[in-house]
Amino acid sequence: MPKRVGYLYQRMCDKDLIRKAILEGSRGKKKRWDVVGVMKDVEGYVDKVYELLITYSFVPTPPKRKSIFDKTCQKERTIMIVPFYPDGIMHQLCVMVMQDVLMRGMYRWSCASIPGRGNKCAAQYVKRALHSDKKGSKYAAKLDVRHFYPSIPIRRLIRKLARKVKDKAFLKLVYEIISSNPDGGLAIGYYINQWLANFYLEELDRFIVKLPGVKYYVRNMDDLILLGPNKKKLRKAVAAIREFLNKNLRIELKHNWQVFPVDSRGIDFIGYRFFHTHTSMRRRNFLRFARQCRLVKKLLQAGKPISFHTAAGLLSRVGQLKHCDSHKIRVKYFDDIGVKVLKAVVRQHSRELQNAA
Repeated sequence: MPKRVGYLYQRMCDKDLIRKAILEGSRGKKKRWDVVGVMKDVEGYVDKVYELLITYSFVPTPPKRKSIFDKTCQKERTIMIVPFYPDGIMHQLCVMVMQDVLMRGMYRWSCASIPGRGNKCAAQYVKRALHSDKKGSKYAAKLDVRHFYPSIPIRRLIRKLARKVKDKAFLKLVYEIISSNPDGGLAIGYYINQWLANFYLEELDRFIVKLPGVKYYVRNMDDLILLGPNKKKLRKAVAAIREFLNKNLRIELKHNWQVFPVDSRGIDFIGYRFFHTHTSMRRRNFLRFARQCRLVKKLLQAGKPISFHTAAGLLSRVGQLKHCDSHKIRVKYFDDIGVKVLKAVVRQHSRELQNAA
């Protein structure tokens, strides 16, 4: 076993690191009322966080529930929200000091909530496997963990973390943060939980890559894609994974797992459908893109202004086109609009925000 790392809590008691955590944690959130207050007096809050750490007096704030509709998977989610000070800053600090520790044993193709390993990374891996080895990627298995975040046993997670970290003060702080969720398990909405959830499946990643019949494997948080040349061996691999999850991690595989030939319907993963010959946009993503294009065309024809929300949303959809075979779609729906019109709207909105500040 690799040597465990200590003195993480001591590293957190560094004012320069606390200041960096405040600045990093505030990115994209500077309109939130609790973040606005902190950013007006950064040095004052650096001292406050430092005092909480050296006196061991930080107590996690009970989170507030908020229901949101996740459009990517078409279902309601309950997220837990905590104030930026002190909780959000503490979450950021914990991640900053343990990030290198968690990355040390992480599977290379674990691609979610990790810097440099987003959807693009996962898409490139699947494309490369399908295009370079058609025979070795003839069949695919698509799996998902049932109620992943809420079902993770916190004590078991901390015991696993203690195999890498020997700092009792830091482990106690992490335990207090994640156990502040009144519903049990890991709370969706805590920044620190994204890293801990990925870490919890590290053992599963090592198990899967050694299974017979699994030639390629990529994971996007709790979504697993296995590729191999033999359908029967992939089914056996799924059975072994289910047993491993139940026995070693105390979580369950969702019942709707599938093993299928890639050429029959493609791999529906991270917003795309992957085939050996091409990559297409997921159907519901394409429909949203087409609707947005029609809306913008109507606004332009009527001489009406395009809102920032509409322009930014369509630009994001256009960005998806870069990673799939989409020439005909782009010509038919988007070329009449053009990127320049949308970027002009976004730039104007940015200027207005700067002038208001």
